[in-house]
Amino acid sequence: MSFEIQDPIFRLQASYSVQDVAYVLELDPSKFFYVIQNADNGSYYKKFQIPKKSGGFRNISQPVRGLALAQDRLSAILLAHYKPKGFVKGYVKGESFLSNAQYHEKQKWVLNIDIENFFPSINFGRVRGLFLSRFFGFNSNVATILARITTFENELPQGASTSPIIANILSHNLDKKLISAAISAKAKYTRYADDITISSSQRLVSSVFVKQWDPDKGNRKITLSNTVEEAFKATSFEINHKKVRLQFPYERQEVTGLIVNKKANVWRRDISKLRMKLYSAKKHGADNAATLWLGKGHTAEHFWKHIAGWLSYIRQVRGNDDPVLAKLCKQAIISGFGTSTWIHRYADMVREFDVFLSHASEDKIKVRKLKENLEKIGVKVFFDESSIEWGDSIVERINHGLLKSSFFVPVLSETFSKKGWTNKELNSALQMNINRKGRILPIVFHDFSVEENYPLLNETLYKTWPADVVAEGIFLSQVSDEILAKVQRAHASSKSLG
Repeated sequence: MSFEIQDPIFRLQASYSVQDVAYVLELDPSKFFYVIQNADNGSYYKKFQIPKKSGGFRNISQPVRGLALAQDRLSAILLAHYKPKGFVKGYVKGESFLSNAQYHEKQKWVLNIDIENFFPSINFGRVRGLFLSRFFGFNSNVATILARITTFENELPQGASTSPIIANILSHNLDKKLISAAISAKAKYTRYADDITISSSQRLVSSVFVKQWDPDKGNRKITLSNTVEEAFKATSFEINHKKVRLQFPYERQEVTGLIVNKKANVWRRDISKLRMKLYSAKKHGADNAATLWLGKGHTAEHFWKHIAGWLSYIRQVRGNDDPVLAKLCKQAIISGFGTSTWIHRYADMVREFDVFLSHASEDKIKVRKLKENLEKIGVKVFFDESSIEWGDSIVERINHGLLKSSFFVPVLSETFSKKGWTNKELNSALQMNINRKGRILPIVFHDFSVEENYPLLNETLYKTWPADVVAEGIFLSQVSDEILAKVQRAHASSKSLG
C-alpha cells in the first residue's frame, strides 16, 4: 500500500484511539497495538556503538520491523508540518555540517556551545508535552501513543527517524532566545543538532554571550553570560561546559569539524592521519590497520568502510576536482581499497603533467618553442610528439593527457579552429574544467578572432602571440614565467593540507 500524506496533522488531531492513529499511519491496528505495548521493552530495538570522530563511542538504538515503519511514517508527517528556520542546520534538507561551517567563515571571534546529552535529555514527558502543545494539538491519548513509539528507555533514541525532527522542534525555544541575543549583539547564530555556534565580525567579544574569559591562547577559561545560562535553564537543556570554546583569527577557528578562518576546510591533521591509516594498510594489511586505528574486533571490511567515509567527507567539503582528494584516493587504491567505483575514478585524476599544450600540427614549430621554454624552467608539459610514443593509442594518450594535466593551454589559430581533433581537445577540456576556474589558459595568434570562432572563450582573458620575432622571444619568456607561477600556486594549494 502506498503511503500518501493528505492533511495528516488534521487527521491526527481528530484521532482518539490506537486504531485511529494506525489508520493515519496506514498500519494494521492490531499489529500497531502490539508495537505500542512492546515499544519500550527492547524487542523492537537493535543496540550497537559507532566510533565518534572525536574519540569514544556513540550509543545507537536502531528501531526494527513494525516500530521502524511506524516511526518512518510519523517522521514524514512531522517533517511536512515543521518548517525550520534558516539558523537550524542539522537534520534539515539542503543543510549540512558544511553549510553550517560556511556561515561562520572569516569572523573575528567564534563561540562554540555544546548541548549536554542532547537526545538523552529529551524524555517521554517532554515528547508527550510537545504533542499536547498548541504546535500539534493532539489529545492526551494520541500524545501518549506517539510519545511511546518515539522514545526508548525514557529518552529519544539515536537511530530513530523521528528523533532529529522532535529534537529540532523542542529546541525552538532555546534557538529563539539565543537568536534574539545574537541580533542584539550583531552576531551570527546557528545550531547543528547539539552544536551551537555564535560568531561575529565585531572585534570585541560581546558580553551578551561571554561574561568573562582568560585571553590566553589554547585552553582558556570561559564564563558564559547570564543570558546564555538562563536560556538553557528555561528550556530544560544543559550546557556541556567542557566543550565551550572561544576562538579568534590568530588560531584555528573550528565549526562542526571544519576550519573556518578563511574558507571552510578540512583540518590538516585529519588529512595527515588519513594518510597514516592508508600507509598502515599498505605496509601491514587492512586487518592489522583496522585493529590499530579502530580497535580490537574490527576487520578489513570495517577499515575500508571507515576510509570510504572519510574520503566522502573530504569530497563533500573540498569538491569534486580537488587534487588532495585525488591523491588520497590513489593512495587508497595502492593500499588495497577495491570496491568503490568513484574512488577508483578519482584516483585516476592525479595530475602527472602541469600543462597540456593543445595546437594544430601546422603550428607545431612555433608551439614547440613554448614547450621548450616551459621545460627549461621545470614545468611538466604534455606535448603530443614527446608524450605519445610509437605504438600508443593516440586517442587514449590524448585523453590521458587531458585528465592528468593541471592546466590546459590551447594555442588558437585559423588552422586550430578548422581541425576536428583540436576542437575535440578544447571541448573536452572545457567540460573537465567547468568547476575549476582559471585552469584554461588560451593563447591566441595575432591574426585570430576568438569572438568569431570561440564565443565561449571570449570572456576568458587570453594572451596574444605576437607576429614580430623579437617580440615573440620576450612573449615566450613572460608567458612561461606566468604559467610557472600558476603551477607553483596550484602545487602549494594541493600541499596545504599535508
